[in-house]
Amino acid sequence: MGQPNQTIPTQYVMNEVGSTARTEVVGAELVNTQPTKKRKASASGSRQSSACWEHFIRLPDDLVDTPTAACKHCHKKYLCDPRTHGTTNMNHHILKCAKKPRTTDPTQTILTYPSAEGSSLGHVSSKFDKQACRKALSIFVVLDEQPFSAVEGEGFKYYSKVMQPQFTLPSRRTVARDCFQLHLDEKQKLKAFFKSDCNRVALTTDCWTSIQNQNYLTLTAHFVDNEWNYQKRIISFTVIPNHKGDTVAVAYLHRKISNMNGMMGDGKCFHMRCAAHILNLVVNKGLKDKHLSITSVRDAVRFVKSSPHRAAKFKECIEFAGITCKKLVCLDVSTRWNATYLMLEAAEKFQVAFDKLEYEESSYREFFGKGSPPSSDDWDIVRAFISF
Repeated sequence: MGQPNQTIPTQYVMNEVGSTARTEVVGAELVNTQPTKKRKASASGSRQSSACWEHFIRLPDDLVDTPTAACKHCHKKYLCDPRTHGTTNMNHHILKCAKKPRTTDPTQTILTYPSAEGSSLGHVSSKFDKQACRKALSIFVVLDEQPFSAVEGEGFKYYSKVMQPQFTLPSRRTVARDCFQLHLDEKQKLKAFFKSDCNRVALTTDCWTSIQNQNYLTLTAHFVDNEWNYQKRIISFTVIPNHKGDTVAVAYLHRKISNMNGMMGDGKCFHMRCAAHILNLVVNKGLKDKHLSITSVRDAVRFVKSSPHRAAKFKECIEFAGITCKKLVCLDVSTRWNATYLMLEAAEKFQVAFDKLEYEESSYREFFGKGSPPSSDDWDIVRAFISF
């Protein structure tokens, strides 16, 4: 029985999408004319696809006789000829390398243990959050009034690395931007709170002059939050030409709030003078009657604090007089009504030391100029004033 006749085409073309490959059938033989794709040669030699090459570096051939790789962390060497050795030993080394830095998945949960007294040992889940760390860093700079360059100090870098190795410290410019963004976020939160949940706000202004002779005005808002806690926030801080700007600001607020129909009691109690400032004026007025005695004690304290040598001499007088008081003398401040009282209270306990200093230090009497050091009558007046 003969074989059935089979008709074999002399040429059959198979076209694929995006391909120019062609298969020809000639007689009973198949001929593949598709071009062979060759792997692109790497510029550094054979391709290194194993994960261990992230931790190993191949040594130059002119330094070793056979292909050798060294660990980037502990510098241990392994033969790495792909035809005879492979990467098995290097992969095993990475798993047990003592100097390899510990890396974890940023989304992996880290288990910690609370150490608060009275709490039982339990697992507390915490995840590393880069944005939360940057926000906490901004809050640290703002609350502690740190310079932006604090993050670039060697000690702070070491501390941060020990506390959270996964956190990369930002530069001072990045911290400055984060602090400004924190300011904008808090400003929006405060505006939203005032608009929705706050019915009454008390505003206070404060003016002062800096050591650079710049006049500043601060506007502070005082309110009670939803938890009935007293809160205060600085809502404006600006430079003013002089202290009359305080009066201008009050007049502006009065006009603005009146136009918004937000004035209480027809504005009769809109502007209240600062009670502490009034008390300071009253005290300073009363001190004028005893001005000479207080000035004499103030100059004596200023002499002691004017140089380390005078302070050391005064300390010797204290030891000679047998005074056991551990307080330190301090100068008063004109803007604080109780500062003069604190100065006199501390200085009165060292009366004997001041009297001794008059004979031990020749420049002490010269320091007073036309005046004189505190006399016994001056100290009596000081004690009477303190008891009052």
